[in-house]
Amino acid sequence: MNLKTHLWKWFNIEELFIVNAGKYYNSDEYSEGNTLYCSASAINNGISKKIDLEPDFSGNKIVIGKVGCNTFYQNTPFSATSDVNILTPRFEMTDLIALFIVSVINKSENYKWSYGRQCRVGDTKRINIKLPVSLNDDLEPEIDSSKTFSKVGYIPDFNFMETFMRSLNYRVLTTNNKQNLVGLDTRNWKEFYLHKLFNTFMGNGIDAIATTNDNPKYNYVSRDSNGNGVVGFVDEVEGQKPFPAGTMSLALGGSFLGSCFIQKEPFYTAQNVGILQEKEPLSIHTKLFISTLIRNECKIKYQAFGRELNSHF
Repeated sequence: MNLKTHLWKWFNIEELFIVNAGKYYNSDEYSEGNTLYCSASAINNGISKKIDLEPDFSGNKIVIGKVGCNTFYQNTPFSATSDVNILTPRFEMTDLIALFIVSVINKSENYKWSYGRQCRVGDTKRINIKLPVSLNDDLEPEIDSSKTFSKVGYIPDFNFMETFMRSLNYRVLTTNNKQNLVGLDTRNWKEFYLHKLFNTFMGNGIDAIATTNDNPKYNYVSRDSNGNGVVGFVDEVEGQKPFPAGTMSLALGGSFLGSCFIQKEPFYTAQNVGILQEKEPLSIHTKLFISTLIRNECKIKYQAFGRELNSHF
């Protein structure tokens, strides 16, 4: 299908949706549970964890993270942090229509917003997006005299949005998750401080702007959750000592707080990255096991841009 975007018209978010903020909870107000908890995360459909509180919002809503304006569709009841804006449709919204609008918002807005320029409730209400509109036989926009969806009277072509999404070449996932072949009886597990198992300290804290890659020699590790945390390959930095291969990196804040990786090559780090070096030799498998536990612990007890890991590391 041809999108014919030259025929699309502008719509204001507040004319299409009721916009509200999420609800803040202190981390000691909940434990692990079954309710989806959305944050400003850019991954996992914006879901950072599952908590044991009752959902604050019904499903069939669009959520927008304040940091980066990362936008997702939630089709089931959920809760959300105050770092998320909730969009409740003023029209009959199907999942396919929602996904179409989500894609438009992400494409047009992600690059405009960041931690320093957050998209708050008022900002979200002022967002304008282009959408396909209902056309007459002369390919002119039909006008709604009641001006339900726009001040001009344009009518979003919701049928086109749904039809287009159905036309995409995709299949519903049918692969079953593998069963856990090794039973983990955690009843007799005990707690250990990280600093008892590892030498813990801050990374180099090198800003990306201070790096070059004319003759790259070392990996550059940031607070990313992809690519093992490696976001670049940079030149040697005078006065900075790289960390050896086998060292573990840990994101102490940001959207990917708790991302923990074993680095395969010598590396430098960006700001807000912690370093874990074992006090006794550990196998790669043991480190992978521990890094998984660290990520899980951080999802439950810490929160990006709120209760970050820096002061607890």
